[in-house]
Amino acid sequence: MKDQKLPLGVVVAKMNREMFRVLRKRFYESSETKLTIEQFGLLFAISNNEEDVVQQDMANFFGKDKSSILRLIDTLEEKELIQRIIDSQDRRKKCLFVTDKGSEVIKQYLDIEFGLLDELQMGLTKSDMDTFYKVVQTIQKNAKEL
Repeated sequence: MKDQKLPLGVVVAKMNREMFRVLRKRFYESSETKLTIEQFGLLFAISNNEEDVVQQDMANFFGKDKSSILRLIDTLEEKELIQRIIDSQDRRKKCLFVTDKGSEVIKQYLDIEFGLLDELQMGLTKSDMDTFYKVVQTIQKNAKEL
């Protein structure tokens, strides 16, 4: 069956599945610090947040319950990629910070991911990619408004 005959969600899911299959393999082969895509996503999200980050922020961001996020946080902390630091203003609040080791892992993983994206875009022009991103952004915007 041609992808043009499939619902858009199925086509996007197939693309994601194949892309993440290769990405998982490359992450595993190329880094001493073995992370799942989900663990890397959390590490990256913490590093990109400009304000203090707490567990609830990440649960909200990823649309997951706090216990799921807590397991990911525990793993990242065990691997010494993040630190939990008690807030000086509110002792109940533990802020999440990326360690130097975590920053190094982020750099390694991003290099792998951007290298893969370059390979995946072979044969596509800049105009093709601009159109792709414009279409994706429009669909996201429309979905948010529903």
